[in-house]
Amino acid sequence: MQNNQIKDLLKRYLAGECTEEEKALVESSYLDYHTDAVPLTENEIADDLAAIAANLPKEKQPKVFPLFKKMIAAAAVLVIVASIAIYFTIRPKKEFTAKIANPAEKILPGTDKAILTLADGRKITLDKNTSTLLLDSLAGIRIKKTAKGELVYEVLDVKETAANLNAFNTIETPRGSQYKVILPDGSNVWLNASSSLKYPVIFNGNKRNVELAGEAYFEVAKNKEMPFVVHTQTQDVQVLGTHFNINAYPDETETKTTLLEGKVLVSKGAESKMMKPGEQVINANQSRVLELRTMTDATESIAWKNGLFLFNHNDLHTIMHQISRWYDVEVDYEGDFRKQYYSGTISKFGKVTDVLKTMELTGSVKFKIVGRRIIVMK
Repeated sequence: MQNNQIKDLLKRYLAGECTEEEKALVESSYLDYHTDAVPLTENEIADDLAAIAANLPKEKQPKVFPLFKKMIAAAAVLVIVASIAIYFTIRPKKEFTAKIANPAEKILPGTDKAILTLADGRKITLDKNTSTLLLDSLAGIRIKKTAKGELVYEVLDVKETAANLNAFNTIETPRGSQYKVILPDGSNVWLNASSSLKYPVIFNGNKRNVELAGEAYFEVAKNKEMPFVVHTQTQDVQVLGTHFNINAYPDETETKTTLLEGKVLVSKGAESKMMKPGEQVINANQSRVLELRTMTDATESIAWKNGLFLFNHNDLHTIMHQISRWYDVEVDYEGDFRKQYYSGTISKFGKVTDVLKTMELTGSVKFKIVGRRIIVMK
């Protein structure tokens, strides 16, 4: 299979258009941090797969071996994709080291959950077990949750009183959760774990201003008369109607804005960059300059929204930040991991041990779980 076919497979996977066999192939286990790695031959891949299978618990072998047979039959798909540096260069040890010290403590993936804080201070928990329907005649809005788990606002007969014009709601996703919200103007926003969005009950004036902390993907309703502006701690993003992603976690060293559709103006003080689809602006916390990059595939930035961890030459600390927020765990390090970089794709909806064991297959890192704490070791 050629590189362009592999890229097409990954794009279709991110879009949810793969067959079950293709999904199994992509999700299997490929992660490596060796930047100069050379593709393995089909015989080497088959030998590695056999070694992995030999280390699996015997009671699970009947379920696992059919997958490996499929993988061996399509091993050519797992050669290098140079543009995103994914390599199938697994070198398993005799046993996995990502062991759980307290088996009773299960660490599960995140779920759809959020906390809505209304302008009057009331808090409403939104999750799959809660049927929320709120009629706020004072604010002139109705809030309901659809069967798909979406938070929907319906603007009623709103009087533009001073109280309403200055009223704000905030939706927050705790660690270990994500949520989609539809704003009063019809804009769709997906919030990643440990994020918050503050927005007015009524969009008025000449701009639609919202405040973001954390990460969110926006599909903004078009309104040429009222630009949509996202304010973060270090920058402002202004659009008329478009699709873009902002990663602005306070514990990261940079803010990333990625444009998928339309036009976006990113501003930081006197510095500004006008973006086109497929571009990304890097806003480093210690720099006054905005860096504009052209991405090979901008959809990588919203892999999290589609249920994936997608790493593209990311350092280990950045990767563990994502795992920490999604699984709601703490991370400790025993050793220096500042110069280790990884690329690959792993499903977000498996157990945390599945993610860690896949990373251990690189032979460059080990993990131990104690309660809700992950210890990273050499």
